[in-house]
Amino acid sequence: MASNEKEKVVIVGSGWAGYTLAYGLDHRKYDMTVISPENSFAVTPLLASAACGLFDCRLAHEPIRRKDLHAKYMKAYVTDIDFKNQIVFCRPAFEQLKNERLEVPYDKVIIAPGCTTNTFGVPGVEKHAIFVKNVADANIVRSRLNDNLEMASLPCTPEAKQRQLLHVVIVGGGPTGIEMAAELTDLFDGDLGALYPDLKGKTSVAVHDVAPQILSPFDRRLQEYATQTLRSHKVEIKVNSHITNVTADTIETREDGVIGYGILIWATGNKARPLVEDLKTLKSDHGLKRILTNDNLQVLAPDGTVIPNAYALGDAADIEGGSLPTTAEVAVQKADYLVKHLNSGTFTRPFKYQQRALVTYTGRRDGVIGGKHDYTGYGAWLSWRSGNFFWTRSWRRRILMCFAWLMDWIDGREIIRN
Repeated sequence: MASNEKEKVVIVGSGWAGYTLAYGLDHRKYDMTVISPENSFAVTPLLASAACGLFDCRLAHEPIRRKDLHAKYMKAYVTDIDFKNQIVFCRPAFEQLKNERLEVPYDKVIIAPGCTTNTFGVPGVEKHAIFVKNVADANIVRSRLNDNLEMASLPCTPEAKQRQLLHVVIVGGGPTGIEMAAELTDLFDGDLGALYPDLKGKTSVAVHDVAPQILSPFDRRLQEYATQTLRSHKVEIKVNSHITNVTADTIETREDGVIGYGILIWATGNKARPLVEDLKTLKSDHGLKRILTNDNLQVLAPDGTVIPNAYALGDAADIEGGSLPTTAEVAVQKADYLVKHLNSGTFTRPFKYQQRALVTYTGRRDGVIGGKHDYTGYGAWLSWRSGNFFWTRSWRRRILMCFAWLMDWIDGREIIRN
């Protein structure tokens, strides 16, 4: 490579890690290419709020292509990486071009494809459940809610059918599932009583989790507080619940048999993407299959040696000997670390994760915060709301979000009018 030629950097993925890298790496030093089937970056903490009409779903994601992006973008799936010859293999993310194959050479590759939702092999989940991993999923929830409300309000709909249409089942008691339950109860207890008076008292939300408690990342006191709070909001909490089958309008559990639903939201744990499964790297041997790196985020070969010019981060990677959670905070901290050291050209210190407070909304301006100082209530809600505001990277979206919150306060949630 000539001394004045920029190094070619290929970024695999456009999630928290990939997006941060694409906008953080020095374009005067690197010729960057982002490869991802998603041409926008989903601000995942905002998806539950958007799905339940708190603001327009478009505010819950950022486009990859913007005027200030100094990188190429390819809408494609990465299928393999030749680490020896430094080539990324991919195929276009379009049905019309499914037989095309592309080869992208690199000087450095950064692997951050994220994960998929784990269905645990339960029949019917892929076909009937909504995963809420991106804005398209949030729009499906929003549209389904609107349709079910209108169907339930028709005079020809019997009460038993009304209650089934308006029963939302959420599978997964982690922060995503709990925040979705909280936003739904806010919606159901807010504008719906005035706009659908005949449906008052017929909406319901249930959270099913295979674990013995919800919100496993939090300590027991906060878990119990969240459980009690949600139950006071009439959310049914079903722990130790094993789902064995899913149909278009029912779930079957080992403990309670067949349960009807109007909307099924699947918010369980993660599963590795096929790319991560197939790459010839050292991987974790328990739990979620992840690419293992050293503490400079360099990818390790199966024999434990460093693969030259290859880095991995985000949900798809973990540091050998560590066990960091698959959260946005971890992904962003790793991306910021890599940006700093690649831009400077040297690694002066290993990566060290700085634990931040864990925040989850539980509805009606209440929440739980776990960290150096645990607390609950209105202050936790304010922290969660402000955190959502700052997760959004562009000021344009922050301003639009504030305007949407103001209009919701004045005139109700937009989902009612969609």
